[in-house]
This record gives sequence, structure tokens and C-alpha cells, in this order.
Amino acid sequence: MNRFLRFIVNPMILLVIGMGSGAAFLLAGDPSADPAHAQRSFWFTYRVVVPELPEQSQRVDLWIPIPRSNAHQSIENIQISANLPYELHQDPKFGNRMAYFHARRDLPDSIRIELTFRVTRKTVQALKDGTANRELTPEERREYLSPDSLVPINDRIYEEVRKAAPEDLPPLEKARAFYDYLVETMRYDKSGEGWGRGDAIYACDVRRGNCTDFHSLFISMARVAGIPARFIIGFPVPHTPDAGEIGGYHCWAEFYVPRKGWIPVDASEAHKHPDRRDFLFGGLDPDRVAFTLGRDIPLAPPVTSRKLNYFIYPYVLVDGHVFENYRTQFLYRNVSTSEASISNGAGTRSSD
Repeated sequence: MNRFLRFIVNPMILLVIGMGSGAAFLLAGDPSADPAHAQRSFWFTYRVVVPELPEQSQRVDLWIPIPRSNAHQSIENIQISANLPYELHQDPKFGNRMAYFHARRDLPDSIRIELTFRVTRKTVQALKDGTANRELTPEERREYLSPDSLVPINDRIYEEVRKAAPEDLPPLEKARAFYDYLVETMRYDKSGEGWGRGDAIYACDVRRGNCTDFHSLFISMARVAGIPARFIIGFPVPHTPDAGEIGGYHCWAEFYVPRKGWIPVDASEAHKHPDRRDFLFGGLDPDRVAFTLGRDIPLAPPVTSRKLNYFIYPYVLVDGHVFENYRTQFLYRNVSTSEASISNGAGTRSSD
């Protein structure tokens, strides 16, 4: 039988269990106006339960994303509890981190996985404060100017670009024109079918969708205009109440301008909150956590050749076939003042 690996989760983290559900929404208004809201810390819990596996199953492979530290967030105290052995890996294309759980023959009746970690997230104001201004490598530039499966570069996108901005605008002004065009001509609407895949052509045709659709079209338009752009996905984390459950993911985009670096945009939130429109071009509130970047993401290890459209929820294979009979739960709890004081006194190390 495969050995059982388990990491004990800090009991304080488990306090989030059973707390009331909070609205998974970002705060209205410009958080940069409130110095107390320039940075926040919280615990995040990512749970997966596979209640039962098909009879006679001989193999299970399961991946979940693991967030990493970057210029805008610090990820610390990562702990994993699971009844399957696992390994930590990094995808070879974007460097996304992931945990790979696996078992052969002696499979458990059910699978339970819990990932917990602490996040410190900063308000981003790239146009005001600047960003890490590193030149893109030729490989990065090629990657972020190339099409993805659902983020194409074709005549349909060229048509959108021509509608949105004059050809002779500088890159930053052109990106702002694309952003304004999407905020004004698209609608945040999750009714019907087709939304949520991050399909730029769908967004062109129906002019509605969720955050994936808004930002896929933005990225396609930027790339057509010669502006490198990329997709980032994670979760919204409400500032209030102090703890609760998160309903689902949130995503945004970044575009690159020489001598300025990567600049974030959140067009879908700007559409929902017109008062934040200026801020969300170049700015992000700290009420979120980023998990992965990119599209058409390869899994590591490469048990399957299939690439993920985007990676935020678990990916499960049973005997080599995609298996979707699982449940997820996402919880947060704000770090208390006393916890923050203890942490600041003792010092912490990033888990980047």
C-alpha cells in the first residue's frame, strides 16, 4: 500500500471551518485612498474532497495549484494535509507551482486534501509607484505576443483593435483605449452558455461574459497591437467579514510596456464598479490572491499531454480519464492584530 503523507495544519487555520459565507466581492472605491488598506494579511484554505472513486479503479492522479510569492504578494506557512502521497512541481512553461497527488492499485475509498497558507497582499499602483522594470527576454516576449487556444490573433481581433484605438497611439495609451472599449462595450453577465472559458471570440460575438472573457479579449487585442500581455487567475478575498467562504475564482490581465514593466488591468471589476475604473487600470486592491499565470498550461509531471485552459481548480484523472466528481471549498480568515504582532516579532520566511 502507498505510504500516507500528512502535514498537520495549524489549529488557528482551522478556525475558518464553519464560519459564515462572505460575499466574494472586491471592495468598492479606491483602496489606495485608505492607508490602512494598502496591505492586508489573511489565511487561505483550499479544500478538495473526492467522495468516492469508481469501483475497480487502479490509478488516480490529481493536481492542485500552489500560489507563489511575487512583487505584490507574499505566500508563507504553506501546509498540506492529504490521504494521498504527493510531490511539489513547477510547470516548465510559466513556472506555476502545483502539488501532484497520486496512487496506484491500493486506492482509498475517498480523497481529502487541504492546502493552507498565509498571504500578505499589497495594493498595486503600477502607474503611480512603478513596477519592477526588467526587460523581457526574447522567449518571454515571444510567449506573450503569441496566441493561445482561446486567445487568438486573427482578423476578428484586428477588427476589434481598429474599432478601439487609432493605430499610431503609444502602447500605454493604446492599452488604455482597449480597456475603456471593453468596459463600455461588454457586459458582465453569466447567463446562458459559453461564458467562463476565456474565449476571446465568444466575447467579441456576444459582448458579455465573466472575468475570463473580458480579459481574454483584452489580451488578444494587446497582442495584435504588439503589446505583450498575460492572464492571471486567483481568488477574490473580501475584506469583511473577518472570515468566510469564497464562491469562486477571479482573474485579471497584465500588459508590458518597456521602461514601465508589467501593468495590471481588471476590466470586469471596472465594468461592475464604474467609480473604480481609473484605479483598476494600473491598480489592484489587496483583496485577492494570485495563484497561476498563463493559458494552455502544461501539467507537471507530464502524466498527460493535455494542457489546461487555465489552472485554478483541481485536475483529476482516474485510470487516465478526466474525473469531475469532486467538491471544493475555499475559505479565508483575516490575520488578527495579535497574530500579526507575533509574526512581525519572530520574523517569517517567504515560501517563494
